[in-house]
Amino acid sequence: MDALDLAHFREQPLEMGDMTTLEDIARVHAGWIIWRSDAGRWWATRRGAVDLEAIRRGCAMTLDADDPDGLAAALTAQEEVTAEIVADLAPVVADSTTAG
Repeated sequence: MDALDLAHFREQPLEMGDMTTLEDIARVHAGWIIWRSDAGRWWATRRGAVDLEAIRRGCAMTLDADDPDGLAAALTAQEEVTAEIVADLAPVVADSTTAG
């Protein structure tokens, strides 16, 4: 996480084990900014925008969970939704590049 990302979110001091978990989640889900709130909840916000159609199909801009395992599960579910949307769009993109 760079300084700009940290400037947007105030992080609660983490235990040594939590820092490893936070870093592990961030490494696996590089398209997200991961943090832990003062209240102890775990959060993730996408890097980049999500269009309205993706939101309608289940993509979230921000997720939260009670614990790191819950957040990791939510992030994995989001990756599956995103993969489905990309797969659905692939034929449309292929058709538009071959038309002419």
